[in-house]
Amino acid sequence: MASDYGFYAGILRFVAKKTETDDAEIRIMMGHLAGIADAIEQSGRFMVERNNCESAARAFAGVAKFLQERILPEALNAGNEGAVEQLKWAIETSLVLAAELVKRAANEELKDQDRFTFDLPAAPNAPTVH
Repeated sequence: MASDYGFYAGILRFVAKKTETDDAEIRIMMGHLAGIADAIEQSGRFMVERNNCESAARAFAGVAKFLQERILPEALNAGNEGAVEQLKWAIETSLVLAAELVKRAANEELKDQDRFTFDLPAAPNAPTVH
């Protein structure tokens, strides 16, 4: 199962490396992505400390934006349906995770919880090279 998420972990690492980190807050966000990528690759799940929920949510939203604006158009133009399917999954998953991070951190019923664990949805099929 863990290997099913290698593509997503790779995407998170790619975005973290491609993002300018002159700003300390952005450096922190990209650090979250790198750590989350390692966890996802191992188990398909990851954990975020309550105090890091907001910056991790912003990092996931940034991943979705990067993929949607820069990578998805290239895959569409190339006609690579498998890659498009994976990218759409990665965009949707990133947005869902961003929303869930914010939601859990704001949930009064979870106020005593110091960290949250997240499981990824089922991964799409691997793309085929044409």
